[in-house]
Amino acid sequence: MADCVCQVAGSFPYLKDMGIITAALRTNVNVTVTNGGLVLAGPALGDLSISGYAPLNSEVITCPGNVSVNYNWVQLYDCDTDGKFTVYFVPGGHEKAAIEGTATEQISLEKISCYRSFNASAADGPATYYLDTAHYDGYEFSYSGNPISIPKDARYNNMEISALSEILPLGSKLYLSNFSWSYTPPNIPIVNYSFLFTYDDYTVSATC
Repeated sequence: MADCVCQVAGSFPYLKDMGIITAALRTNVNVTVTNGGLVLAGPALGDLSISGYAPLNSEVITCPGNVSVNYNWVQLYDCDTDGKFTVYFVPGGHEKAAIEGTATEQISLEKISCYRSFNASAADGPATYYLDTAHYDGYEFSYSGNPISIPKDARYNNMEISALSEILPLGSKLYLSNFSWSYTPPNIPIVNYSFLFTYDDYTVSATC
């Protein structure tokens, strides 16, 4: 492929039919050259960030809402007798999830605590609206909406997303690290995804 392709964002060939607003992909490979000129390469690691629209379908939500989820992964490295490096993503416990305000029915959460959250300001006059909402903390999170659904087992399994196969190296394993859902009526909700991925069968090459 060319070293640089510059086109308008609307013609981006990947993810264009998924309601994606932004997408960013970064990769990194630990490469070391010995004194004898031997090139040693570890597994390829990278991160993928995506934001997109998440229509409510037939739901009617009149209050704003925010949802955030964080997944904890521990990276472990191994080297076999052939000198091949492998990286493992080990779950670091349950995900930490929170809902503030009203969330879509496409989101499921096992709630464990609730407290109040408010935002009030009379800087623009005493008639300015204020928000007083419930804040829930929990786990066992899942999301069934667009553009990418999230199963409950995302906290301990890699995710297989066919729509992303064209932008990731063949054989990549994708792990969700962060997710957020945000809604301010009457706009369309926005979702954000942050993924980590690893590609163990990387071959050092100066050609893309």
